[in-house]
Amino acid sequence: MRKFALAVALLSLGACQSFTWQGHSSGLTQEQRDMGLRDVEGLADKYETESFFRGVRRRNDGRNNAFGRDLMKICDTIDRHFWNYDKNDPMVNYPSSTSKLEHLGRFGLVTVTSMPLIDEITTR
Repeated sequence: MRKFALAVALLSLGACQSFTWQGHSSGLTQEQRDMGLRDVEGLADKYETESFFRGVRRRNDGRNNAFGRDLMKICDTIDRHFWNYDKNDPMVNYPSSTSKLEHLGRFGLVTVTSMPLIDEITTR
């Protein structure tokens, strides 16, 4: 069995056409390299690498967007079924003429009057 594994390893090494790095300025002269030219294999490898990682980023962005949409759908479902609220309902989200200060004042008044001591005083 060891001989078979050795033969497979040696045959696979022998099947390689060369033991040099292909696509790293192997087909250019020194003058062409000095001018900044790059060989076709190197450019093709760079393009393939960039397109691969571009696809990875695109798929990752799609997953992130889908995750955010799913979370928003969960929140919308809870709002609709538990709180009976729909953000697209015009009867709920009608335009208001009250200011932010007035909203804050109303919230504070309701909150303070619902405290046990104040509630005890106002109901007697």
